[in-house]
Amino acid sequence: MFGYVKPVVSEMLVREHEFYKATYCGICRAMKRHTGALSNVTLSYDSVFLALVRMLYIPDGDFAAEQRRCIAHPTKKRPMLKENSALEYTARAFAVLTYYKIKDDISDERGLKKLGVTAVRPIVSAANSKATLNDLERIVADRLDRITALEKEKCESVDAPAGLFGELLGEIFAYGLPDTDRLVPYEVGCHLGRFIYAADAAEDYDGDVESGSYNPYVLLYGGVPLTSENKQSIKTGLLLECKKIEAAVNLLPFGTRATIENIINNIIYLGLVKRIEFLDGKETDEKIRKEKLH
Repeated sequence: MFGYVKPVVSEMLVREHEFYKATYCGICRAMKRHTGALSNVTLSYDSVFLALVRMLYIPDGDFAAEQRRCIAHPTKKRPMLKENSALEYTARAFAVLTYYKIKDDISDERGLKKLGVTAVRPIVSAANSKATLNDLERIVADRLDRITALEKEKCESVDAPAGLFGELLGEIFAYGLPDTDRLVPYEVGCHLGRFIYAADAAEDYDGDVESGSYNPYVLLYGGVPLTSENKQSIKTGLLLECKKIEAAVNLLPFGTRATIENIINNIIYLGLVKRIEFLDGKETDEKIRKEKLH
């Protein structure tokens, strides 16, 4: 999910922020235990959202935290959630997702950036092997291969590749759950994946114009600077996906787990919207005119 799925911390209660951080640390410990001692170098806060959703499907789950030290914070104990099946699954699923994301980056990037992602490939490859989620791995590989095929075809529609990435995240959110429980987390992941792909393409617009990398918005808008109207059109589509995520989130079985519910709602209602504020920037007619002249 890579940088898009975070809460607005200033709007969280202290206990919510503590639980959020404890969940993050719990995932970190689970990664060390299940996918390799170094696999946590790829850990991101985005993983917490998946863990929170999956924790709602643990019957009578124990979400107690314990005070522990770690290598990153050796001098002071920090609250860390005790391991549960949701944290373990999140660690394994993110190992699979990160491995294939790195593979894709290696094929796309150039120069020093490519060298950087290549350097961590042995770590993520080993983590993926230890994840032992073979069925999920096949799904992730298939959807990313199909996205790559669309990119090679210079597909001008953002909906096609975004839809495939939505299917990928939908399967990650629902994988291994009973059929009776799959639908809602799948819908949450599916619309979140569509949002992430489209938002990432919008944010990368200028860089992809310069590098010549595939970007459906570059093909759609011809590579010229985006106008305020263009940006508003993109943002409207992204907010529509947020509404669909919200509709699915409202069906999650929160029960009495108010802390988890508040954190998830913060991420969906505030965090995602804040993350696309870059689309609120204004392009002057004069700047656009100059760019067109060149």
